[in-house]
Amino acid sequence: MKPLFILPFDHRNGIIHELFGVVYPPNPTIAKKVVALKKIIWDGFLLGYKTTKTLGDCGILVDEEFGSAILDDAQRLGITHILTTEKSGTTGFGFVHGKGFGRAIIQRDPTYAKALVNYTVGDTELNNDNSEKLRELSHFCIEEGIPLMLEPLFHGKKSAFAMASAGIHDMHNHGIRPAMWKLEPMPTQKDWKKLAKITKVPMVLLGRNASMKEVDEWITTAAKSGVVDGFAIGRTVFFDALKKYVAKTLTRDAAVELIAKNYIHYVKLWNRSQK
Repeated sequence: MKPLFILPFDHRNGIIHELFGVVYPPNPTIAKKVVALKKIIWDGFLLGYKTTKTLGDCGILVDEEFGSAILDDAQRLGITHILTTEKSGTTGFGFVHGKGFGRAIIQRDPTYAKALVNYTVGDTELNNDNSEKLRELSHFCIEEGIPLMLEPLFHGKKSAFAMASAGIHDMHNHGIRPAMWKLEPMPTQKDWKKLAKITKVPMVLLGRNASMKEVDEWITTAAKSGVVDGFAIGRTVFFDALKKYVAKTLTRDAAVELIAKNYIHYVKLWNRSQK
């Protein structure tokens, strides 16, 4: 498969709090501003896409709440688009559409459905509760032929590999079968190779809102491992541009150009590292 280069901007609670200092969900005025900001990210992606579309499978991950029109545009343009299924700002996993999650996914017909879940090593009760819902989602996606991208954020005192290994084994034991894992960085190529034997399906690297220098290192390691299939780098690509735009120290056009520049940087870095 081609490497998958995803620009995720399905952030809701975090971006609203950090850029506007309010609690999610926002009032209608702030909500309109968030929609406008996501349009800036989308325009930045499209500008970068002119350069990157021949270098891999380039796409977006966005939420319906503030990005419904963007999902429509991506589908119309034939661009890979991933739909968020989880509620924002909650510790436990919950469906943004509640019991109607299946109908909502079918109506959107995304390239992938995506679920983010917090997994705390040792918190059996919460992990089991989350896993029951994820198993339901996993089975639904398999039945409907819609690939599921699962993004577990692991918490605990063990190493990144140890937590990921334990968490993925546990989810497998609960009958959760994603088509792709969106995973936090592993420190070494060896760790990625060991993890590939556990996931047995494609993996993409997430950015964890780290500095560009850190993400450069993570991308280089993942790409060189030969077993990671791409990345989903979001805030590191777009947040600085949005922050400066909201503060009125950057024009809209300049924000779009900066987002495109950062996205192109990571696509090209990945391909250089693989070679």
